[in-house]
Amino acid sequence: MQGGKSGIATYIRELLRILQVEDRENQYDLLMARDESDLIPLANPNFTKSLYPPFMNRPLVNLAWHNLGLPQKKYDILHIPSYRRIPLLKRTKVVATVHDLAAFSVDAKYGRARMIFSQQVAPSMIHQADHVIAVSHHTKNDLIRWIGIPEEKISVIYSGIDHELFRPIPTDEARRQLAQLHGLEKPFFVYVSRLEHPAKNHIRLIEAFERFKLENDSAHQLVFAGADWHGANVIRARAAESPVREDIIFLGFVPRDSLPLLYSGCDLMVYPSLFEGFGFPIIEALACGAAVACSNTSSMKELAGDLLPTFDPTRPEAFSKIMEIVISKGWSSELRARGIEYARTFNWRNTAQHVMGVYRSVHGSV
Repeated sequence: MQGGKSGIATYIRELLRILQVEDRENQYDLLMARDESDLIPLANPNFTKSLYPPFMNRPLVNLAWHNLGLPQKKYDILHIPSYRRIPLLKRTKVVATVHDLAAFSVDAKYGRARMIFSQQVAPSMIHQADHVIAVSHHTKNDLIRWIGIPEEKISVIYSGIDHELFRPIPTDEARRQLAQLHGLEKPFFVYVSRLEHPAKNHIRLIEAFERFKLENDSAHQLVFAGADWHGANVIRARAAESPVREDIIFLGFVPRDSLPLLYSGCDLMVYPSLFEGFGFPIIEALACGAAVACSNTSSMKELAGDLLPTFDPTRPEAFSKIMEIVISKGWSSELRARGIEYARTFNWRNTAQHVMGVYRSVHGSV
């Protein structure tokens, strides 16, 4: 679960939290590393944990275990929440969640070995699944296009967000707390994403911000909230040489409980990623009443619909212009209300109910 810091970890944690509320009939066994056990509290006697040594999370060991050590025959259904771990040697029915197929669309998304694995080995794994859950219609279309999965084997089930956590906080209160916690005392734009280069597109956002600062008399800062990942050193080096480096702030990993402060306190949550299978921060920010703009690619275009301004993520001048428009015209109360209402449709209870429907369908199939 990558220490609970990734989008897939959020999916696993939140889905299991709600399944424990919604499913009082079936038995679940959660297979997980011992050092991550606390990430999934148990609140339903039908849910148990089988814990394994932490070294089982090493990629090659984990891959081998899924194929050779996982006690498949013990279960009626295995739900594998990441397609890279679907057993090639399948001995029971398998439901798999595919979050994205970014390796087919973004050059250098991962290191060389992982790119080869994702493009040449993982497709055979996905074909082993009895049914595939795609977290967006874009991911479904990629499954058909790149992997050749029949449409009837795919269910699109959107992820949800935690609406108890992600809700509007009065702007003054959010900024007061941000000043205390992070020293943020100026107006700011925020990008909530791990520091990953080139896929998350931080460097073009820095270029856009430089353009915005050059062309506008503005005190705004650009805040990056996310843990270092592949290529983080490239992003930090580019920021260090920026003429506006004093206004580029790196917060590092921000706990989930603090994210609503950033969303509620920002003037814009800008999301210039090159590719997403879903895009949790877009919906989280809307739920908090934030102004949001995102790339016009992959699932982000799907989530944005006709509500959000979008831009070409390869053209920094395009999202610099959106920064100017949002600051000059503001985010109307009507757009804010529409964003909050739209975010409410992304509900983990709905997700869990649809996932349970997939379980029933697969278990009942011949």
